[in-house]
Amino acid sequence: MKINALRSLFTLIFVLLFTSGCSNLKDQWPDQMPKRSLFLKAYHADTENKQIQTREEYLLWIQRFYLGWEIYRNGWLKVTNQLLEETTNQQDRKIIEKKMQQIGFKISCEWAKKNKHRQIFTRHVSIWGNALLESLDRNEPLTLIDKVNADVDALLLHQLHPKAITENRYYAQDENNPFL
Repeated sequence: MKINALRSLFTLIFVLLFTSGCSNLKDQWPDQMPKRSLFLKAYHADTENKQIQTREEYLLWIQRFYLGWEIYRNGWLKVTNQLLEETTNQQDRKIIEKKMQQIGFKISCEWAKKNKHRQIFTRHVSIWGNALLESLDRNEPLTLIDKVNADVDALLLHQLHPKAITENRYYAQDENNPFL
């Protein structure tokens, strides 16, 4: 009897936490993200994806891209902020901020779609995020941002196959230590 009551209580708590988390993402739009209306315009422009994905689902994935989530906690805003925090030159900071906003918008509009209708996948976002952070150690964030931007454009134009984006594309992995 007590076990069933505990299961019911845990189930209720889980449902409440899950649904409240989803409604918060759905009902609120963080100020640090591009305007919601820009993503709505992108959603409505893609008639094929719109047939298989709801607007709410699309916007939820947009927010997950920018804010992070359980599977990939380094959202685009966090990566951008790390790049900005570790860049001391004010002119470079302005350029980084502008370019990261532009790239983030392009990536998120594509990444938020259903899998069969997109060219950019979670693996790409993870690779780019990690490479951008590594670019700080190598003192070349602007160079890498431009490389990522070129690859995003090439993917969106179907000039680059999604499988071409690998960990080694930006920085070769150390053969003795694959985690570097």
